[in-house]
Amino acid sequence: MMKLYKKIFLTLFIFILFVQSSYAITEKKENVQQNAKAEYTNETHSVFSLKDCINIAIEHNPSIKSSIYNEEVYKSKIGQAWASFFPELTAGIDVSRTSNRYSGNNVPFRSMSYTMGYIPTVSADMLLFDFGKTKATADYAKRTYESKKEDTKENINSIIYDIKYAYFNILFAQAQIKVYEDTVKDYEMQLSQAQAFYDIGKKAKIDVVTAEYNLGKAKLNLVKSKNILQVARVQLSKIMGIPEYTNYELSDELILNDFDETFENLIKTTYDVRPELISSKKIVEAAKMNLRAQRRNYTPDLGIFGSYSYGKSNEYNVSSGQVGVGLEYSGLNIMKVKKQIDEAKAQYNKSLADYEDTKNTIYFNVKENYLSLQTAKESIIIAKLALDEAKEQYRQVIGRYKAGVSDAIELKDGENTYLNARLDFYNAMLNYNTTAASLEKEVGVPLEFSDKTILNKIKNKEI
Repeated sequence: MMKLYKKIFLTLFIFILFVQSSYAITEKKENVQQNAKAEYTNETHSVFSLKDCINIAIEHNPSIKSSIYNEEVYKSKIGQAWASFFPELTAGIDVSRTSNRYSGNNVPFRSMSYTMGYIPTVSADMLLFDFGKTKATADYAKRTYESKKEDTKENINSIIYDIKYAYFNILFAQAQIKVYEDTVKDYEMQLSQAQAFYDIGKKAKIDVVTAEYNLGKAKLNLVKSKNILQVARVQLSKIMGIPEYTNYELSDELILNDFDETFENLIKTTYDVRPELISSKKIVEAAKMNLRAQRRNYTPDLGIFGSYSYGKSNEYNVSSGQVGVGLEYSGLNIMKVKKQIDEAKAQYNKSLADYEDTKNTIYFNVKENYLSLQTAKESIIIAKLALDEAKEQYRQVIGRYKAGVSDAIELKDGENTYLNARLDFYNAMLNYNTTAASLEKEVGVPLEFSDKTILNKIKNKEI
């Protein structure tokens, strides 16, 4: 018997060592993952494309990791449900000491005897059949797990949109800086010209003062635009999951490729692939499985059981064994089961209503973004025409000012018109790109854009 205990203790010792080594390997993997983040330090300069930023976010964004781990939580519940068909083991040992005292007329004096003993016991119970209760519970867990997988996809879908939005805002901020830099150069030249005209008595002092004011305001706008760029960089880094890293440049530009897909095709694609809608549908299926499981709580369980014990004492040996099959109800409460069924039925109907509500909301969002994209496209056309007109007007005003037939007020008006036209055009480009990204988010897949840009179509008079 002592040899058996030694084997048991040796097995437990080996198991503990195995668990500790598993924890060590897991901790080592986590350290490797943490070290992978360290490669993005501000001592290293990088050039990121939009695709690079998306890949970095998928790898480093903690929200995505949380969603993936949440999947694993619900995946384990499937195994927990099926575990009902695995044996349940119980083991223990009883150690006892029995004392007996003897006294009476035939015993000349009081006597006492002791019995020492131990009885190890092992028992097992295993479910054979429960009329589909376990299967229904496992199906419910499986549908819930599948719903969580779609939730992860939806989370990634939302983060990709956030990446694109932040990425395009950086491109817009860079374009805005370029506009203000050009404006500063123009006002520096105008100040030089106004000072020269004033020195020779051709212009009044007010032209010099106006030019100095315009230059100062342009420099202030340039400083503000650079600050906006820094904030946009921090925002993009945060979404990528590397918030402290900002020493990078972006390789792309604001796109203006035309989009010609019809709304009917878009909404059909949305219903087929949108993760949020699929997740909602899985929740409906899970609720249906849960209702089925609750209805089967009225059925009994068929199982097999067995036990064995063997012990020794200083007076006798004890051994016993048992095996059998049983059909039983375990803690059946008819009223409680009925109310649980009512709850499951209400939850199922609620999930159906939630699915329809989600579908309607997605339809509205796709429709709204589709129309907004068409409006953004028209805004680019109008903004480009206004920019061309403002540029030509500004060119004529500069010529008039140099010729001495225009004043500082007219020059300032021409400059402001041209400045605002440039900013409006870049803002229209930003709005087109962010609206397209929002439409992609609502559809659930990237959009198909044509090879021709909107500006080329304008040039070729195709639109």
